[in-house]
Amino acid sequence: MLNWNENFATGQALIDTQHRMLIAYVNRLEGLAENTSPSPEEVALFLRFIEFLEDYLVTHFKEEEQCMYRFRCPAHHDNLRAHSEFLDFFRGFKLRFDLEGYRSEVVRELFAACVAWIQRHILRIDVQLRSCQTPVFEPEPPE
Repeated sequence: MLNWNENFATGQALIDTQHRMLIAYVNRLEGLAENTSPSPEEVALFLRFIEFLEDYLVTHFKEEEQCMYRFRCPAHHDNLRAHSEFLDFFRGFKLRFDLEGYRSEVVRELFAACVAWIQRHILRIDVQLRSCQTPVFEPEPPE
């Protein structure tokens, strides 16, 4: 189980709230990852998690990338690269899931990937926003 603490804080309220939400969802996924005989409700919870994660990745990544750009965070390019890599992983995962359906191995794979993402990405890249609290300018980054 992951527990939010100040080590996760970026100094940006919206980003931190979104990270807390991701951690809460991933913690709920942990129980499913250990269950080899899920109930229909647990399978439905996993499907909701996939929908949540798909929306989260689009919305959160865009907001975080704009924030890092606006504040000229030195981790901006590393952040873009990491986001692209995780999106590639998730698209491949979702394609496989759509073809193969629910299996406990699939749940464990996504759970492990999300935990690793939180530990690797949020705690190493996103937290670099803490030192970038004065925006350089407001425009959105070029597409």
